[in-house]
Amino acid sequence: MSRIRAIHQALGKSTPGYSVSNYALALQDAFRQWGFQSTIYASEVAPELGRRVQPLRKFRSHPNDLLILHYVMANDVTTWLKQYPEQPLILSYHNVTPPHFFTGIGGQYTQGAAQAQSELKAFQAQTRLALTFSRFNAQDLEAVGYTNIEIIPLLMPTTLQEQTPDPNVMSTVRTHPNLLFVGRLAPNKRCEDAIKILHQYRQIEPAAHLYLVGPRRHARPYSDWLVDFVRQYKLQDAVTFAGYVSDTALAAYYRRADIFIMMSEHEGFGIPLVEAMRFDLPVIAYDSAAVSETMGGTGVLIKQKRYDVIAALIHEINTNPDLRRKIVAAQRERVQTFAPERVLSQLHAAIAELL
Repeated sequence: MSRIRAIHQALGKSTPGYSVSNYALALQDAFRQWGFQSTIYASEVAPELGRRVQPLRKFRSHPNDLLILHYVMANDVTTWLKQYPEQPLILSYHNVTPPHFFTGIGGQYTQGAAQAQSELKAFQAQTRLALTFSRFNAQDLEAVGYTNIEIIPLLMPTTLQEQTPDPNVMSTVRTHPNLLFVGRLAPNKRCEDAIKILHQYRQIEPAAHLYLVGPRRHARPYSDWLVDFVRQYKLQDAVTFAGYVSDTALAAYYRRADIFIMMSEHEGFGIPLVEAMRFDLPVIAYDSAAVSETMGGTGVLIKQKRYDVIAALIHEINTNPDLRRKIVAAQRERVQTFAPERVLSQLHAAIAELL
């Protein structure tokens, strides 16, 4: 692998704690351990990442360097990269949320998603390897002509599970049973379905609480509507919008929860699903997009959104220790697929094959 001297990366905003940034940082660690130079270039550099991330203007193209483009949305990076049509690329395809999910949310989201879909094929000629995390994602790449595609799970270090849980969250979240959702509050996540499930579940367990943990600013009209939706169901005291939280706080929420619930209708992989499994938290998820691939036959996949039935299922899991143990045991076995050393081995083999 001596012919290539560096593997750099390009992404939009370098935001600590966000999935693309976390992935890029994990890859950078791996590349440096393998003997490559590796810098992350971003359109916006978070101050705390200044030693590891540089602004796009500092990038210098070199024929003996590879550049990984993290493809999520049409943004400043995809526009910037067009000035380097000869730059060898590894395309890291995170998936593009279809524009129809953003109808009524704001033109920037609809336009950005539509542009990302239409421009995906623009980088095909200079892409030496297309990396993605699921067969579901790979279909998007195949549809526009990509051929050299490797499906490798997203590299997720186990640092979150090793965090000391935030004591403030641990002391605040005392009541049980607790339902947990983690992720951006965006229309494709269908957080309103989790609220409907909570409403049904409180007919069985009046003390039940739902925690929605994740940033709200990505689709503000939708998250504002969710707040009104909670009021309509008179669940203000039973739903907590935690917003974006630190890793220590997130670890605390996972440890305090009883059930992880995801009713999302579009997932290219499902990072929170893996996190929940690592915390031995039973997962109930809607069987859509790449969710079933991520779960690999474990957890509980829902085919129909029958909120009363799902509520009864949650009650059964929470009151039947044997059932809970079986679900957790299967998830523990499944989560080994995403062990960092295993994913790194696959990634190293793919890059070695490329070089």
